[in-house]
Amino acid sequence: INIILTKDNNSYRSFYNALLHEGYRDLAALLQDGIPAVSSGNRKSSMDGMTSYVKTILCEGGVPQRPVVFVTRPKLVDAIKKKLYCLGSDPGWVTVYGMAGCGKTVLTAEALRDPQLLEDYFPGGVHWISVGKQDKAGLLIKLQNLCSRLEHDSTLSQRPPLNIEEAKDRLRLLMLRKYPR
Repeated sequence: INIILTKDNNSYRSFYNALLHEGYRDLAALLQDGIPAVSSGNRKSSMDGMTSYVKTILCEGGVPQRPVVFVTRPKLVDAIKKKLYCLGSDPGWVTVYGMAGCGKTVLTAEALRDPQLLEDYFPGGVHWISVGKQDKAGLLIKLQNLCSRLEHDSTLSQRPPLNIEEAKDRLRLLMLRKYPR
């Protein structure tokens, strides 16, 4: 509790919500009177600037939504944003790595909620794909789905790739020619 009290009001609310959602309602009830009020004028989060355009782009691209229990980590989100902004001058990849459950997905999705980043550097939208540990059949299905999403506006209706190598080749060409970012 002492650590949370040194943080901002959002941390206190997140801790309270975590207690509620994880089955510690009795502890949450003890903290309920101390929950800071949320005023729209003081609250600064990336959700405040989230337009319907951003929501649509993220939803269409399959970017995960913010979890119910969310703790802001602005320094880490800003570090990911900086790397994504670098893609504007030098197309490539940004890899976020770490042990399971450390927040890679949440941090990266949060970085993509920046309307300026989406409009300036990803005007065609984003395509989120989670791979993780996959057998070959599962990986092929994910690659086929990604090919289908990326080719959706193509005048040529292509059949799905029949194997992983064909999918990799098609995705490589799509990334180089149609989606360099």
